[in-house]
Amino acid sequence: MKYLTKCFIAFFSLMLSTTMVFAISYPLFQTSNRILEDSYYAFDTGDYGTAFRLAEEAKLMRRLEVDDCLNLFIQAMKPQAVQKAGDSISEVLIILREREVFDAVELIEYLIDLKGVSFFDNSVEKIKNYIEEKRIFPEVSYIMAKIYEFEGEYDLAYSYYLDAWNNAQVLDIPDEKYDILYDMATLSYNFTNLEDCEKTLLLILSEDSYFSDNSYSSALISNVERGYSIEKIFSLYRTDCYRTIPAFFRLTELYLEQGKSEEAFKTAIFGVLTAFTRIDHILFSRVTEYQYDSLTDFFELAMKYDDILNWSIDNGFWRCFYRLAELGIDIYPENKEFGYSIMSIIAESAPEHYWRQLCIAKINQHN
Repeated sequence: MKYLTKCFIAFFSLMLSTTMVFAISYPLFQTSNRILEDSYYAFDTGDYGTAFRLAEEAKLMRRLEVDDCLNLFIQAMKPQAVQKAGDSISEVLIILREREVFDAVELIEYLIDLKGVSFFDNSVEKIKNYIEEKRIFPEVSYIMAKIYEFEGEYDLAYSYYLDAWNNAQVLDIPDEKYDILYDMATLSYNFTNLEDCEKTLLLILSEDSYFSDNSYSSALISNVERGYSIEKIFSLYRTDCYRTIPAFFRLTELYLEQGKSEEAFKTAIFGVLTAFTRIDHILFSRVTEYQYDSLTDFFELAMKYDDILNWSIDNGFWRCFYRLAELGIDIYPENKEFGYSIMSIIAESAPEHYWRQLCIAKINQHN
């Protein structure tokens, strides 16, 4: 009787463990993601100890979730009949349905619906690789970097930011990689590592096709040198990689601190042009029969919208616009009118008293 009892217990335990292994819930990895959300909430409310503990829990839970998915997937692929179907997802699904391995079918179909069959190149092996890759959890590294940064642990914080960035290809929200880079740059700047700050901001700009195009940027700068007016420049050029705007603004200030005037001019003109393009696009979507005529008219209209006005102040647009004017006057004395025209526009259009008065004083000195 004792032997039978032991056998029953052993059998029940085996069934329980098997059920746990193959108990896949959808959406995938929802438990680890929920724990991570709790970690971010704890961080935002100042409970850093809880945030750290939950981040660790999220990382552990993600590993368990991935193990469950992989075990299910690997077991389903083991039979000879399935292996004979080769690497084709469509062929493998036919066999799995015939064998009534519906849990594996459901997992594969879920991933195809989520990512698209083309993402996996119709390859079963790539589905397996994708599941394995999800064991990496850059979002956890990101929150841990923030925690260590708050604690003043620069080296640890930077290493976690770097880990999050190096694994950005598996982020659930791909554009979060830019948040990681901006936070890395801020950390480096705050701890006076200006070289790392510059490198990190340049990583953001590397994905801006306009800034990375040497012929485009050379022509833009050359036209200023040749005497093009600010109105002509803004009529000819548009740059619409909007996520780079803060990087351009911050690099301009960084280069000025280091006395790199030409680099600062380049980032300033790209930053201002990109911000201008963004505002121009918003006005086009809002104002019937809108058409750009001049910068003065443009800013007069734009500053009527509170959200645009506040955005221009909060993001330092007018500071960068002023930097562009000042740098233009210093670097290209043969085209001083370029810089002074900008100052006239700022004096007339800027919502901030400081920049208006500064430009008025500069213009009066010039005259």
